Parts: sequence; C-alpha cells; structure tokens
Amino acid sequence: MRRLGYLFVMLMVVVLSGCNRDGFSKSDFEIKDVCLKVKGTVVYSHVPGASQVALNRGRKEFWAGTDTMSDYFRLSGMSELPKQNGQTLTGSLQWTTADDSPRLTGLSFKVERIGDDGTVWLWCSAQKILVVMKLLN
Repeated sequence: MRRLGYLFVMLMVVVLSGCNRDGFSKSDFEIKDVCLKVKGTVVYSHVPGASQVALNRGRKEFWAGTDTMSDYFRLSGMSELPKQNGQTLTGSLQWTTADDSPRLTGLSFKVERIGDDGTVWLWCSAQKILVVMKLLN
C-alpha cells in the first residue's frame, strides 16, 4: 500500500511540474480581437468604435491604439509577417502603462495560430507575452 501511495505522489509531481501557469494556453484562443497580454495580464484590448488598428506590410509593423492615443501597443521591425502556424519571427514591442511606455527589442515570437479571418496569435515564451493581431488588407 505504501508503494502505491509513493507512486501516486510521484505521478502527481510529474503531472504538476508540466503545468505552466504563465505559458500560452488553449484558452488564449478564445481572445478573438486585438489584444496584448504581458505575463498573464491584459495590458491592451481593442474596443471597437473607440480604438484603431493598422498594419504596414512594407515596414512589417502592427499598431493598435485608442483614438486618444492614451493606450496603444506597437509590434515593429518584424523579421517577416506571420504566414503559417509554427513560424518563428522576431520584432520589437512597445506599449503604454499607467506611468510608462515599456519597449522590448529582439523578441522571438511563435505563430501559435492564424485564423480564417486573419487573426494571429503570437507567443513570446521568454517574456510571457501574447500578441493577438489582425492581418489587415
């Protein structure tokens, strides 16, 4: 009986160690509109009618912001535009907070999914950043 208990504890340790609470999760696919999530916290969310999004294909830059520019994020200098699931691309990210405008360069993103409507889920595992963007025409 003691062995069975020991095996159960070891199995639970293995299962729980595989859980990454700060990682990309399947529930992130439920986000259907433009969004920026940093370490599990939504720092920007598109509000239709009160914010705008833009994609500059030539400069490989995506931008989303409120009409007043008080809140925004910009993914710039992408090595390439997202084309397929599993693709890796690099870029720089800047966004607003209540009292700052952080900028991170040289980020590596994995294309987790490209939806039929052009929605793209990009995940940077090193910084725990999720970018949900749109491939606009």
